[in-house]
Amino acid sequence: MKRNYRKLRYFFRRLTFREKAGISVLIILLMVSIFQTYVDIKKNRIIKEKPGFVFKKIRIVYKPINRITDIVPVNCESVVPVVYTKVVSLDSLPVAEKKKKFIDMILPSVLIQNFELRQYRAFISYIKKKLEDGREILPEEQEIIDRLLDRYNADGLNELLTKMNVNPVSIVLAQAAIESGWGSSRFFVQANNLFGVWTFNKKHASKIKAKKANVYLKAYKNILESVEDYYDSINRGWAYRKFRLVRLQTDDPFLLTNHLEKYSILREKYVQRVKNIIKTNNLHKYDNCRISPDYIYQ
Repeated sequence: MKRNYRKLRYFFRRLTFREKAGISVLIILLMVSIFQTYVDIKKNRIIKEKPGFVFKKIRIVYKPINRITDIVPVNCESVVPVVYTKVVSLDSLPVAEKKKKFIDMILPSVLIQNFELRQYRAFISYIKKKLEDGREILPEEQEIIDRLLDRYNADGLNELLTKMNVNPVSIVLAQAAIESGWGSSRFFVQANNLFGVWTFNKKHASKIKAKKANVYLKAYKNILESVEDYYDSINRGWAYRKFRLVRLQTDDPFLLTNHLEKYSILREKYVQRVKNIIKTNNLHKYDNCRISPDYIYQ
C-alpha cells in the first residue's frame, strides 16, 4: 500500500503544471457528473411518487341568451357544457315547452358542478389512501386539502367527504323550478338567481331590495355561479346536516327530499311540492345525464 502511494506521489511530481491542471479539471467534471446523476435519480424518484390523481377539467362554453332560440337543446347522454351568462323569461311559452327550455338552460350548469365536486371527492379519497399506506403527502396536495377543510369548516377528511358531495340532478332541477317559477321570475331574469337567494353584501347584490329590510337579491354573473351558491348552502349549512348524512347512504331523490324541510318555511308542504315536481315531470330521468366527453380534458 505504501509502495503504491509513493509511486502515485512520484507520478504527480513528474507532471507539468498544465497536466496537473487538466487532471484537476477532469476530477471536478467527474464529481459534477456524479452529483448530477444523484440529483436526476432523486428527481425521478420524486416524479414516481407524485400523485397518480389528475384533476379533469371541463371546457365550458359561456353564452348569453338574447332570444329563446339561443338555448341549446340538451342530449342527456352527451350534454354540451353551456353556461348562460344572460337569460330571458320563459313565461310566454306554452307550459310543456317552457319546462323543456328551462331544463335545457339549467341542466349543463348542474352537471358541471356535480362533475367538479366528484373530482374533489376522488382526490380526497386518493389522499386518504396515501395516508393509510404511509405515503408522504406532497406540499401541493396538502395545500388543496387545507383550503377545502377551511372552506367547509371540516375537522378531517371524513367530514369533508360528508359535506362535499353531490345531489341528484332531479332535486336541484325541482328546487330551481320552484324558486324561479320555471324560469319566469324576475329574480332569475334580472340576476341569474335561480334559488331566490338574498344577501346583505351590496358587492354581490342586484338592484332588487327587500321592502322591509336592508337586504338585497343576490346577483350572479352566470347560472353556474347560482348553482354553486346553492350547493354551498346545502353542503355547509347547519340546517342540512341530516340531509348530508342520509346522502351518504342513498341517492334516491324521494328519500333525500324528506330532509329538505328546513329549506322553506313551508316545511313539509315544501318537501311534498319538490317530490311532486320530480314525479310529475319525470325529472329523475336526468339523474344519469353526463357531460359530453368531447369537452373534458386533463
